[in-house]
Amino acid sequence: MNFKLLSLAVLGILTVGVAASAAAVVKAPPGRAEANLTEFNSVYSPGAIAQNAEEQTNIRIYEKASPAVVTVDTAKSSGSGTIISPDGMVLTNAHVVSAGTTVNIILSDGRKFVADVVGFGEEGLDLAVVKIRGQNNLPTIPLARPSSTKVGQQACATGNPFGQFQGTLAAGIVSHHDPQPG
Repeated sequence: MNFKLLSLAVLGILTVGVAASAAAVVKAPPGRAEANLTEFNSVYSPGAIAQNAEEQTNIRIYEKASPAVVTVDTAKSSGSGTIISPDGMVLTNAHVVSAGTTVNIILSDGRKFVADVVGFGEEGLDLAVVKIRGQNNLPTIPLARPSSTKVGQQACATGNPFGQFQGTLAAGIVSHHDPQPG
């Protein structure tokens, strides 16, 4: 597997949330100790309300990215992957799949497909690429240019850890940048 391709894919996925814009923060008017819930609910949609711009950004990132997050299931293990091309290329971890094998892919909407491992990390690189058979127009997460990430930028990861926690989101920061991967 081309190490540079895998490195570019990782950097792109890490920057999914970097360009999201902040939304307005909702606060009670000055001088009011308690917000009027009836008034609040008439203005805002019911359900969980994001408390600040960072939470609102995380929600938007999750809603945009989650359709392209898949479960990768093999006879021996299960994990997450991300669809990176409309024809079904999925980036996943090498420890979830075995080189040259067939795996099952489950999309976030529940559809199931068969995929083949087409790229496998070398020299300890824990990345692999699988290709879903016979699909087009699948949801994707776009990959960013490698030079577009900066240490300190927000990074989000969404997935299905251990094949048991579908729909998770974790946020952090870019902590390392290798300007010349490979």
